[in-house]
Amino acid sequence: MKAVHFGAGSIGRGFIGDLLFESGYEITFVDIDEKIIKQINRTNSYDLFIIEDDYHKKSIYNVQAVSSFEEDTVTTKIMEADIITTSVWADNLSKIAPSILKGLRVRQQEGKPKINIITCENALGNSDLLKKYILDCNIISQEELADLAAFPNTAVDRLVLENIKDETAVINIGKDYELVIEKNKLVNPHNLPLKNAIYTDDLQKYVEKKLFIINGGHAWAGYIGHLHGYKIIQDVFYNDELVHEVREVMLECANLLVKKHSFSKKELEDYIAFAIGRFKTPGIKDTISRVSRSPIRKLSPTDRLVGPAMECEKFHIKNDYLIKGIAAAFLFENSKDDQANELNTYIKNNGIDNAITKYTSIPVDSALFGRILDNYFEMKKIKNEIRS
Repeated sequence: MKAVHFGAGSIGRGFIGDLLFESGYEITFVDIDEKIIKQINRTNSYDLFIIEDDYHKKSIYNVQAVSSFEEDTVTTKIMEADIITTSVWADNLSKIAPSILKGLRVRQQEGKPKINIITCENALGNSDLLKKYILDCNIISQEELADLAAFPNTAVDRLVLENIKDETAVINIGKDYELVIEKNKLVNPHNLPLKNAIYTDDLQKYVEKKLFIINGGHAWAGYIGHLHGYKIIQDVFYNDELVHEVREVMLECANLLVKKHSFSKKELEDYIAFAIGRFKTPGIKDTISRVSRSPIRKLSPTDRLVGPAMECEKFHIKNDYLIKGIAAAFLFENSKDDQANELNTYIKNNGIDNAITKYTSIPVDSALFGRILDNYFEMKKIKNEIRS
């Protein structure tokens, strides 16, 4: 079996490439990085190192890589493929859509069967987004595309860290991972294309589990860590009091997910323990500025902090720590972050009251609005005391 994977970065090699290899595929990576392309083709393999197993080496074989600019070669590889996968960042899906469409057209001419295109980006409705970009090329109808390819959405979660070992680019990976795929949108729901993936007809519950608990807890730690003057996110997890609070915000989200999606409390408590363990992994350093970047996106009404806080209100579930994190996000400063600059400028010119409504869509006359406002002034006082 043959796989074409767009994106030879950390997720591509460290996660999806690993699963494709374990599923028995020969893998062709498509990328723009000539250095990594040459490295892969030198041995037709690459190495992963499993963090929890004392960085035990795992080699991935039967691999080659081609440049995105080699259009005819990419088209041929798509024509020969049994599966197409991607991990190029959601913002780049529009750039690969024409190449995928060209390959699908050739498959159609050659009488090839319908193929699964599994988009492994950290974005809601990721495969739907790629499908939209393909249709935006305006040379294929929705009905025609439906005959050529299936686009199941996914939820993606694995710790992957780029590293250099013996002058070679490698990936350090977490042992645990989760790739969830929409089963009912596969070409054949009874023919599962990847081993060790989770297949579901209710993807939203898994998307929210990761977004609220892992992404939300991580962002919360970043914004609170910023208030304390930390530069490295791991410093938050050396502070036992803050670790307790991170666990509490995750538990608020877990209580919501138990009510909303019928997860078991034990399953989510185990997931929280796994998440905190990941953030405390020895030898890993990540910056507060990176974890906390793009605060406007993270304060949107369906994202990792405001989304669960609003739903907790609806279900009458405690959300004190979520509210604290939302307030702290409004106090995030980073001169190199465009969204942080926009947020700070808006607050300065229009006041925090208007900023809360503008960026979270929370009504000014709601109890939630008032509690965020109160926490904002409390968090601002703490920040000033720590920084003075």
